[in-house]
Amino acid sequence: LTSAHQMAGLLFVVVVLGCFSRQLSASRPADWLLDTITTKVTLIDDGKGSTVLSNGLISRSFLLSPDFGTVDFYSLGTRASILRAMSTEAVVTLDGEGYNVGGLLPSIQPDYFNRTDVTYQVDPTAFHYVSHATSQPVAPFHWEPGLRHSPSNSQWPPQGLTLQVKFGPPAAVKRPEHANVTIVVSYEMYMGIPLVSKWVSVLYSGISPVRIDGCTVELLATQKPYAPFSFGPYPLPVDHDFGTLTSSWLFVDLSISTFGYEYGGVVSWGGGTSDQYPGADQPYLKIYYSSGPGVFMAGNFQAGRAIRDFPQPMLTEFDSFKALLLVTDSSDRERVSLSRARMTRLLTPQTQENPIFFHGTNVTSDGFRASVDQMASVGFEMFIFSFGTSFQLEDTSPAYIQQIAADVQYAASRGIEVGGYDLICLARGNGGYGGNVGDQWDVVNPSTGQLGSDACFASGWEDKINDIFLTWVQQANITMFETDGPFGGTPCSSHNHTHHWDLEDSIYWQNRLQGEFFMKLKDYNIFFNAPDWYFHYGTNKIGMGYDEDQYSLPRWQDLTISRQGMYDDTYNFIPTQGWMQVPLVDYHGGGAAAAFEPLTKNLLEYEWALAQYLGYGVAACYRGYELYDSPVTQALVKKWVDFYKEYRDILISDIVHVRRPDVQDFDCILHVNPRIVNRGLAMVFNPTGSTLSWNLTLPLYYTGISNKAQVFQEGISPPTVFSLDRDYTISIPVTMAPTSITWFLIWSGD
Repeated sequence: LTSAHQMAGLLFVVVVLGCFSRQLSASRPADWLLDTITTKVTLIDDGKGSTVLSNGLISRSFLLSPDFGTVDFYSLGTRASILRAMSTEAVVTLDGEGYNVGGLLPSIQPDYFNRTDVTYQVDPTAFHYVSHATSQPVAPFHWEPGLRHSPSNSQWPPQGLTLQVKFGPPAAVKRPEHANVTIVVSYEMYMGIPLVSKWVSVLYSGISPVRIDGCTVELLATQKPYAPFSFGPYPLPVDHDFGTLTSSWLFVDLSISTFGYEYGGVVSWGGGTSDQYPGADQPYLKIYYSSGPGVFMAGNFQAGRAIRDFPQPMLTEFDSFKALLLVTDSSDRERVSLSRARMTRLLTPQTQENPIFFHGTNVTSDGFRASVDQMASVGFEMFIFSFGTSFQLEDTSPAYIQQIAADVQYAASRGIEVGGYDLICLARGNGGYGGNVGDQWDVVNPSTGQLGSDACFASGWEDKINDIFLTWVQQANITMFETDGPFGGTPCSSHNHTHHWDLEDSIYWQNRLQGEFFMKLKDYNIFFNAPDWYFHYGTNKIGMGYDEDQYSLPRWQDLTISRQGMYDDTYNFIPTQGWMQVPLVDYHGGGAAAAFEPLTKNLLEYEWALAQYLGYGVAACYRGYELYDSPVTQALVKKWVDFYKEYRDILISDIVHVRRPDVQDFDCILHVNPRIVNRGLAMVFNPTGSTLSWNLTLPLYYTGISNKAQVFQEGISPPTVFSLDRDYTISIPVTMAPTSITWFLIWSGD
């Protein structure tokens, strides 16, 4: 969509329900991405027989009688229904028997839904509506706004409303035990964003065990453009392009790791029903567990001993993952990206923490303290005991803990936090390169019955690693962990592990326990780097899509590929959500051509590394034994750290992509934030060997500026004032020397 189309589509929000905290410019209609919306989430009776959950941007309407069901999912901005047909609310499989949740059956064929003519019947085999209640959203883990320079005005938990709908079993259940099952479907909507999350809970009060073999959390028959133009089952994300894969105006994500089917969660845009109803070929959204969950439930079951002679987990309540439905009302890649960024900041605000950290490779006490002194002198904020060193996080002997604790205390006196690296699950099994945690805790390969190369995170290893990490927190005041190789989806068919029964529930329990591992430590405000999708459990950063081997390339190639990677990946991540690498010392065998040491001799490349990572707002792992080797390199590091700290609020803000790096011309990104004084900051790179002169066009719509912009080149006053064109752009004359960098700070002149 063009900007004009985007604006026209959003005007209706203001007319109908929008309530905004500031006066809007007469030249720009309201836009939830720019304006602070104070409309509360409400649940009301619309007077037409429906109960409506709405936040002024979207609404989801339900019938309560003759049974419960979603009868509309509506975008108020485009005055469009997202649905083309009705579906059941969820599907739960108990002991191999499937049950629909919500028994509302429309009289009209599902692909030709017309609400003006429809009547309803009740499916007698489904779980039926009993009651509903509302509550406020609950924070899934502890977090404090403002922590580690994150925005102090973040709302946690997010403001909104949770609707919990209770369903009881049908009169004729398929097994007697199922009469003791209650299902609760929850819908949570938030203020100021067209987003709803949904999850399914199963409660059981019986004695004999019941197993949940399957759970479908959401089924929606959506119409285009809220349905994709190509479809099929796929896990999210795909090739780091999740969000634009389907060109759908409905972005779908999950609260669990979505890097593949093996994690258990699947988003499927399945085919239509044109074989039954000619022309009905629009895709059908289904969000479900691909594996299990396979959990057993029992109300008063005694440690599972009636089934097995050793204790195993038995639940009285099961909660599914959350399905996240974000109505973007656009397939424009930039707008979808910024919409997703808003969702990230709302539901996982800890990803906005942004300490500047150093991966230290000299971990002797003297080496550590020398590094800390350098860090303090240039403004770095966190030391990480790096991988590939003699640091051993799993060594909890009193003498070792005491030694590290003394160093941590010294770092604290210099204002530096301390963290450490450990490989916790991946490749920690039989034959794994990280060292075997013990055969009794290794995964069992379901195909061969042999021990696998990963540890099982639903075995006794989970108990041990929890104790190890807690020891470091409580006895050494460690406040950061880089947990490499967390649970990555490996199934386990062991029948002897403490925290799962067999293959069918192994993925669920490993996922859950890995998440709980992170959540427990968030009580201590721990910062986590973790190369996997555990943000909804409290992790802070993930590797930003890089290939580790690129850091063995010659420095200039590494810098270019890394900048290309950040440009692409910031469509998917907010800048503070990922990390990159600066191999000050040899990393994967690239030798002198790849390493930045000696720093004085590689000054230009070192400055580009500092400028591009700090300028993108993306944390880099500066890995080595020193940050500078001379007063010249010390001044260089301090220059760019000072730049980052002075403009931190805008540098950690969202990114609009101007020109992708290709080493044949300039490349540029624009940080935008309509809610602060520093509305924009453009980073411009000339990687070529030639002087470049051109007019740089910057799209300022998402800065919230409507008429005039004040532009400071490299922060120098007085600013140049530019009038915005009708498409919200300005054109800045720029001349750049070969292999140079510049930047422009933007304020509103309205």
